[in-house]
Amino acid sequence: MDNFTDFTRRASVPEQLEHYVRSVGSCTPMRLDSALGWRSGSSLVLVVFPPDMDTPDEAYRGVVDGAVAKALALDWLQRLTVLSPFRPSAAPENAHCREDACWTVDLPVIPPKGKLANMLRRAAGCVDITIGDAWTQEHEDLVALASANLAGREGERRLSEESGLLFGRVGRYVRNGEGRACCYSARRRDTGTLCGLVVADHAAYMTSFYLFAFRAPDAPPGTADALLHALLEHSRALGQQRCNLGLGIHPGIHFFKRKWGARPFLPFVECSWDKPSHSLFSRLSGLFGRRS
Repeated sequence: MDNFTDFTRRASVPEQLEHYVRSVGSCTPMRLDSALGWRSGSSLVLVVFPPDMDTPDEAYRGVVDGAVAKALALDWLQRLTVLSPFRPSAAPENAHCREDACWTVDLPVIPPKGKLANMLRRAAGCVDITIGDAWTQEHEDLVALASANLAGREGERRLSEESGLLFGRVGRYVRNGEGRACCYSARRRDTGTLCGLVVADHAAYMTSFYLFAFRAPDAPPGTADALLHALLEHSRALGQQRCNLGLGIHPGIHFFKRKWGARPFLPFVECSWDKPSHSLFSRLSGLFGRRS
């Protein structure tokens, strides 16, 4: 039975970590040459990235297009989402696409200076960081509190149903991670209460992954930086050469990542479209259903 450990050990993006996706989603993995697919019913998410966050060149565009062609040949496929460094050549003009990049910190990290160093010193006097904490109800409560606070800051908008479901499964991922998922906890020195946490993954040989971060609204200044610093130092101690901090998303996140020396490193393009029906019979079957 295929256990997909080759994708996990050389993962460039979190979607290549089998244990992570299985814990937070409800998809079934499948292999299409050098690509990892995640099937849910008639939909497929195809993840095509070079291993170990290698820089993709134009030749790798052919790898992406080859994997997409194999996916489109699947009889059961109705909707395809491709995650890769390039827009697939087969993507139609009306495909829903967004472009971003994975922000990366090379390890060992340059010792913090200036304002960042001062922030870390300030946080060190207020919080203690624990690496590899067991997941408890206190962690669940902080995730719920931080999520509600985030939704409130967004005014009338609320966290999407997808995000809410994902956050609700973080604990399951940590508990099922078998040491690959790691919880970093920040506790107040004066009360011992949990005020911040980061969930990361260390299963890949070369790259660690900064996946989730939550803080209490009244967390001491510098808590988020202290947690990230602990993650980067632990990644270095494990022999990993870089940390994938995730996508840029918006300027506020850019600022937080850039002050740690992160840079947009690996292009990340997400394209989704419905597979066209190529025959009159298949179109009519979709409209009216097959009759026995």
